[in-house]
Amino acid sequence: MFDELPRERLAFLPTPLHPLKNLGDSLGLDSLWIKRDDLTGLAFGGNKTRKLEYVVGDAKASKCDTLVTVGALQSNHCRQTAAAAAACGMRCILLVGGEEPETLEGNLLLSRMMGAEIKYYPDETLFTLATHMDEVVQTLEDFGLKPYAIPAGAAMAVGSVAYAVAMEELQHQMEAEATRFERILVPVGTGGTLAGMIVGAHLLDMDTRIVGIAVAADSQTTEQRVRDVIDMLVSKYSLERFDPEIVIDDSFLGDGYAQVDDSVRSSLEMFAKMDAIILDPVYTGKAGVALIRMALNGEIPSDSPTLFYHTGGQPALFAY
Repeated sequence: MFDELPRERLAFLPTPLHPLKNLGDSLGLDSLWIKRDDLTGLAFGGNKTRKLEYVVGDAKASKCDTLVTVGALQSNHCRQTAAAAAACGMRCILLVGGEEPETLEGNLLLSRMMGAEIKYYPDETLFTLATHMDEVVQTLEDFGLKPYAIPAGAAMAVGSVAYAVAMEELQHQMEAEATRFERILVPVGTGGTLAGMIVGAHLLDMDTRIVGIAVAADSQTTEQRVRDVIDMLVSKYSLERFDPEIVIDDSFLGDGYAQVDDSVRSSLEMFAKMDAIILDPVYTGKAGVALIRMALNGEIPSDSPTLFYHTGGQPALFAY
């Protein structure tokens, strides 16, 4: 699937798929599994590494030498972009929302260690930083560089296609394990990962319900973000148009993006104590809350094979 696209091999694939026996037993679920995209390998891994294989492939095909992207202070995407640039001998410039901290921690520290140049915008957020991208790109071009602009989370067609391909990987693993997931839970922020998964499931005719757990915005806003990326992906790669089922649950949004409450802390501890799975406080922590509550209130039937999709992000723990 999409084998003709330029691709820079960065990730350790396939990522593991394995059962969560202890957690499943404690939640009354007979078949609970986890897909470990936290183990993609590059500089602590994470879901963006899959996307960056295609993004960097496209950047190199376009003869670009500098990756420019945006994110929050503890952006996993920015950390993985810095890692991809370092691994490929490219320059990396990160535009991050927030005040420059006195001490670098977590993803911010790692990005700096890997040579990324970081520009701070105290009055901007993850979702407003894009307004500064053009001016930075223009400045770099004026200096004779060839920059490649990447939106937040690599939520673009060439990035999201990676998760259509990831669904093919998952399908092969399900066949090997003689199982089929009726439900997949995955955190969703900028929407690119979920968009790719939906397109991949459609192309592969996979009969599974993919539930996006909103971590950054309400269900309506998040659904529109996902739909926009699906439209870009379908258009760019001349796919047959279809009416996607986009399922977004914003019940676990709490106080908003990157806000950690007691329910998230509890999910982090439960996954760690039960199966030694370390979640992150921004994305998978909230998806963990969703899984636990859905199971306990009977929304997930005990005999329904369920997959928790781990998108990574653990370095952010050290800044919280």
